[in-house]
Amino acid sequence: MTTIVLLAAGASRRFGSTCKLQAPYWGKPLIRHAAQAILATGLPALAVTADPAVENLLPEFRIVRSIGPQSQSLRAGLGAVDDDRALVVLGDMPHVNAALLLRLAAAPAPAAASDGDRITPPASLPRSMFADIARLSGDQGAGAVLRTRPDLHRVHVDTWLLRDVDRPDDLY
Repeated sequence: MTTIVLLAAGASRRFGSTCKLQAPYWGKPLIRHAAQAILATGLPALAVTADPAVENLLPEFRIVRSIGPQSQSLRAGLGAVDDDRALVVLGDMPHVNAALLLRLAAAPAPAAASDGDRITPPASLPRSMFADIARLSGDQGAGAVLRTRPDLHRVHVDTWLLRDVDRPDDLY
């Protein structure tokens, strides 16, 4: 079984002084786009958050609290997974959809989304990788480990699905 881990604890330094996950995007807070895609899969899910306001936007999720860089949030999320695999999704990727998440969950693990040139989240991680990922530091994500894996399965998707929001201009 696969548990989806929604990472929603980032500092959003490039976005400015407001929390980007709460920013309105297509009629709802940015975080709700990824959240609704996750919920539509029917898979068990948890969210890693540092901000109570973001937590309040995710009432359907089991919450894991983490304050720190991406590696720490990832470690906290994976530490709360009881299943054999984790599917890591970033809260600032509003175009991911349930179909993509289910393709990644069904793919041989490890698996990551790819636009043909690069691998990006979402990514499906087997439990056997959790220890290597737990050794990451700072703002390193799972890609640092995935890129070293010759058995990585790339799930090719349109670049638009992989678009993330880093700055206010990315909302338009």
